Amino acid sequence: MPVSNSRDTILLERRYAAVFTTITDESIAALAAAVDEKLRDALAKVLALPAGTFDDAATVAPKVREAMKARKAYLDTGVLFGEAATEKAIEVLGDKSEDPSLEDLNNVLPKLIEEFSLDACRLMAVQFSVSLGGFRKLVNTDTRFAIPSTGGTASAPAVAPTKDAAAQEDKKRARAERKEKDKAVRAQAEAQRRAARGRA
Repeated sequence: MPVSNSRDTILLERRYAAVFTTITDESIAALAAAVDEKLRDALAKVLALPAGTFDDAATVAPKVREAMKARKAYLDTGVLFGEAATEKAIEVLGDKSEDPSLEDLNNVLPKLIEEFSLDACRLMAVQFSVSLGGFRKLVNTDTRFAIPSTGGTASAPAVAPTKDAAAQEDKKRARAERKEKDKAVRAQAEAQRRAARGRA
């Protein structure tokens, strides 16, 4: 089954959409500018925007938001915005990157956040929040990485209910996922990264 048709992909698209509502325009501009040159064309294709769009910090965020909504490209954009942090995490985690524990993640996240920004790391966490246990625990236990409710904001009062809603949703997902083999799930996450890189 194509990745784009899977239930997990639909869930991730919704999670990315929710997280993007809490990311500021300034941060989106910084994330867009930080996308590696070799991935700029992929990002432009995903959003159907001219490549030069991403260099104009004053106007890029509204254009990216509009394009993500119109093209239902939250997942692909989120993966590409978080790709540099993801690659570094894989490098630093080494063998543990296949299925890092929450402790493993907490050991590497401070340096990743310092180098790539909290928002880049949040987007990385969303990507693996369905497929890998350590990331599931991260989004359920660390308010910085909590998945907001749809239409949520970055305001502090929204954090507690958002965390509860995400936790309930993840518990339901976790029960369904126990029947799937870990290896297949990891392969799906890798396929999502590859699809985001090469999608026209």
